[in-house]
Amino acid sequence: MPDTGSDSPGILLTHPRRYELAGSLALPWLRRRMFARLAERAGVGPGDRVLDVGCGTGALTRAVAAAVAPGGSVLGIDPSPPMVQYARRRAERRGENSSFALGTAQEIDAGDGSFDAVVSSFAVHHVPARLRERAFAEMFRVLRPGGHLLVADFRGHLDGYRALVPGAGFTGITRGRVFPLAHWIAAVRP
Repeated sequence: MPDTGSDSPGILLTHPRRYELAGSLALPWLRRRMFARLAERAGVGPGDRVLDVGCGTGALTRAVAAAVAPGGSVLGIDPSPPMVQYARRRAERRGENSSFALGTAQEIDAGDGSFDAVVSSFAVHHVPARLRERAFAEMFRVLRPGGHLLVADFRGHLDGYRALVPGAGFTGITRGRVFPLAHWIAAVRP
């Protein structure tokens, strides 16, 4: 049973290779295209500095890194050491403009206004429900004014974030989907 006690970051995924295999088998040809489309929706461009919250093995991180090149960078954070190590090794082998660190959505180790965009895919539902409001407040805090937020998740989970996004202070909220499974909500920090 996953540890979701008061000190827990939430449900941790700790088997990156199994996660990648499951994703590849479940969405054999859609997965890469889905993350590329989410990167397009993130509103990022060359030179932007982006944070990927709950990056896992770095699939969205890699797609966003391609969108912010040249000159941009992406930092992926995740509370699972095996996922961060896997993503870091993969990025180093490929020479990508991304880096990875341990971190949680509800306690982002970055200064106010540090990023041009914050993205997250299929991760916020792993944050304990009682800490999700804090997670969105942290995402708001680390964005520069005018910065973009994009959170993708399964529809049922995304519906639960509907009040949390404006509650954190975001405006210009839009919603949509990329393929049947990936629904997204986007917003701007005023």
